[in-house]
Amino acid sequence: MPDLDSSPPVADIPREQQAREYESAHNRLFLIRLVLTVGALAAYLFSGASAQLAAGLRTRFGEAWLLVNGIYAFITIFGFAAFMFPLSVYADHVLEHRYGLSRQSLEGWFLDYLKGLLIELVIGVVFIEAIYVFLRYAPNLWWIWATIFYVAFAVVLTAVAPVLILPLFHKFEPLQNPALVDRVRAFAESAGLQVIGVFRWGLEEKTATGNAALTGLGRTRRIILGDTLLERYSEEEILAILAHEIGHYRHRDLARLIVSGSLIAAAGFFVTHRVLGFLVARFGFAGLDDIASFPLLVFCLLLFSLVTMPVSNGYSRRREFAADAYAVKTMGGPEPLVGALEKLADQNLSDREPPRWIEWLLHSHPSISRRVVRAHSIAARK
Repeated sequence: MPDLDSSPPVADIPREQQAREYESAHNRLFLIRLVLTVGALAAYLFSGASAQLAAGLRTRFGEAWLLVNGIYAFITIFGFAAFMFPLSVYADHVLEHRYGLSRQSLEGWFLDYLKGLLIELVIGVVFIEAIYVFLRYAPNLWWIWATIFYVAFAVVLTAVAPVLILPLFHKFEPLQNPALVDRVRAFAESAGLQVIGVFRWGLEEKTATGNAALTGLGRTRRIILGDTLLERYSEEEILAILAHEIGHYRHRDLARLIVSGSLIAAAGFFVTHRVLGFLVARFGFAGLDDIASFPLLVFCLLLFSLVTMPVSNGYSRRREFAADAYAVKTMGGPEPLVGALEKLADQNLSDREPPRWIEWLLHSHPSISRRVVRAHSIAARK
């Protein structure tokens, strides 16, 4: 870990330079996390630890393979989280404090980390159990069933997250600003969007960053506005941010992303299917459904996700531009959206103009500078 005390105080560095440093730090952490993950998978596989764990659980629980797989998944996920814990502390707590973005104590951060880990364990165990059920009972078509399960699981999580998951980390309460609530509701309803309410999102006690979102599906759909946003932005800027989110709704971007994500997931599972059989035999595992071969499954999926990441990010950036265009047209000009984007860049310490290859490879959103230029160009074409 870098020695933070050897660096100049961040407050003495110009804001734009801070943003570039913060971006570079996260890019380096992405690479470090990737190398450590691949190294941990290799060590888990080649040391025989994965095979020994699976064998020990079979000795203990016999033919109860669902129980064996579930305990294996739990221990493996927890073990990887423990291995990556120092990096998590640095990336999510130390670095955020260094750049003035976090307001959490170490104890508060650790409590949230444990909540997140518990959720990760539950979701991970369920998903791994399902994958190995498919591998056991449909070894030739498991990739199709895995894709269906993945998509259904993602849709369910999207629907329940505002009700079951997000409140574990932040406070939500009805927004106590009748005039703004009326404007937001009227604005949403004019676009044909029905929401159950407009909520104040309690970010301030944990972070200095700003955020807003349209979350949930159907009866769980709601508008959430961060208190850090409400304090710094004009109503027009807040409505412009909301217009961007409504643009996603109007363009059916959730459905688009589900379809594109399904296609990528299907391709990933299919490629893994074609490669996994060879690798399982090469390393001497009993079969595709041998839980001891789990590191091979993860490696195949990880490699595929890295190769296709620029494609999925590129499509996501296109949808963000389209949502910006909707916001500009809805607001009658670019100024509210541009003002909001500039404030968000400063508040969230976003690099306004990262290297194009970094944006192409890693960013799901276009750079702020490109979004501002595009917003003005859309207005000029009217």
